Amino acid sequence: MASLSTLDDDSDYEFSLEEETLLSQLVTDHTTKQPIIPIASAILPNNVETPPRSQPDHAFHDAQAGHGFALKRPSGAWAKDPKSWSTGSLAEPPSALERALRDDQVVSYPDLGRALSAFAAPEAPTQTGTRSVADPDSDTRPPLVRFRSFPKKPFSVSDLTAGSWCELQYFYTLTRLPFGRKTRTVAMKEGTKLHKELEDEVHTTVRVEVVSKEDAFGLKVWNLIQGLRTLRDTGLTRELEVWGFVDGNLVNGVIDGLSYDHPDPEFEAELRQSQESQPSITDYFASQKPGMQRIPQIYLTDVKTRGKRSTANAAQLRPAKVQLFLYHRFLSVMAAEKLDYLRVFRRYNLDPDEPFSDSFIAQIASLHDDEFFDIDHPSDDEYVPKPSGSQQLADCSQTSTASSAPDFIKYRTLRELLPLLVAELKQTFPHGADSVGRLLSVEYRYRADGSLIDNRIFPMDDAALDSYLGGTMQWWKAEREPKGVQIEDAWKCLYCEFAEVCTWRKSMDEGRLRSSRERLEVKRKNSGQ
Repeated sequence: MASLSTLDDDSDYEFSLEEETLLSQLVTDHTTKQPIIPIASAILPNNVETPPRSQPDHAFHDAQAGHGFALKRPSGAWAKDPKSWSTGSLAEPPSALERALRDDQVVSYPDLGRALSAFAAPEAPTQTGTRSVADPDSDTRPPLVRFRSFPKKPFSVSDLTAGSWCELQYFYTLTRLPFGRKTRTVAMKEGTKLHKELEDEVHTTVRVEVVSKEDAFGLKVWNLIQGLRTLRDTGLTRELEVWGFVDGNLVNGVIDGLSYDHPDPEFEAELRQSQESQPSITDYFASQKPGMQRIPQIYLTDVKTRGKRSTANAAQLRPAKVQLFLYHRFLSVMAAEKLDYLRVFRRYNLDPDEPFSDSFIAQIASLHDDEFFDIDHPSDDEYVPKPSGSQQLADCSQTSTASSAPDFIKYRTLRELLPLLVAELKQTFPHGADSVGRLLSVEYRYRADGSLIDNRIFPMDDAALDSYLGGTMQWWKAEREPKGVQIEDAWKCLYCEFAEVCTWRKSMDEGRLRSSRERLEVKRKNSGQ
């Protein structure tokens, strides 16, 4: 689901491609003092038409910036005239950078090292002999502390699944590549494009300006709410964001697909029939309650792309299984109303009582005007959040006439938005975690045309997930060294950009060489006898 930043990626910080572009513009053109407001995306059902609308002066920034409120998938006159995609009569033609982003071209970023040094605070003097933690080779802090502790972004599901492929490769990615992000290959770009095409079949994406980090996260919540509604209305939704905790650490991810369609009823029936001979198989399914079989369940799907029409082997399937296991666990906790959202806010350093910006409220209200205004007074059982300090000061500065005027706007803060999210989850998953189907599927699609190659189906396995997480967190907490691949999976090294410098590969080669020499020595001794 589109939002300000794509959290389920390999970036070290909370920077999306758009944010890095804005940062680059800020550093390059800081002398112009032009305001730069990030552009995020909101989703709507595909059956909703969103015509161009005029911009209120208080809702958007200077039109000279060329940003506006527009559909990502224009139609009619908009599609014929790309210059009209951005609203505002004073908008300038798109820059080369904007055209590159729009056309999905490779963007080269400037070296920000020198430019940012002008804004950096003076470094405190270091003691003689003190090791600098900026040196990745000499930094012995746990990866969890180095890469996934505040102010850096929390865990993503990709972080925790990477070890199922190769821990050492991911460690090299974090320590040796810019922003701790994998190098974007042509295959990765084609896969991203296919995912976007699948999402566009379900959602219409509109551009929304965000002013604060509370705005950005509020947009994520609204996208989640819209995704749940789309699921109930159409039976399918895509790119649904979820959050959860692993070993006390926040993790977030984006589920590729959720649907009411059962992936394989016959397979589930076979598993249920084996319960008598294998009692532990009951762990795969929800608790047996009266009428349990008649409960509509929602099933999770992950989409993987392949460059050739061949099925994935067990080693290639394993990361996808771990990924879906995590998605299932997080969604089940959210469906059971057990996720502590205030704890999530604290990790992101968000103030749940900080009002959204006027421009953000205006844009979201235009998309959800049927429910954004409450003509009734709050009842006694409704929660009214405590206003923030800035809001209190604003209230004090108002005249008595203005302060007595009723305010019917709902969902002005993250705290006010939470009850709506919880209600939408309860409506979508009326039986809590039991409404989440425990059969998971991975769709392998041909990258060139999106056609289906294979569909792997397997049950949720809580014990296997717990065992895996226990092992991978040992590495993240520096309780052991990162591991490379097993000898039977050495074919993975053919696709690894760190193969030439990999210490694990070198040690394996030295071990095989040493073993060969020992065998030759034994043969020489035996032949001498």
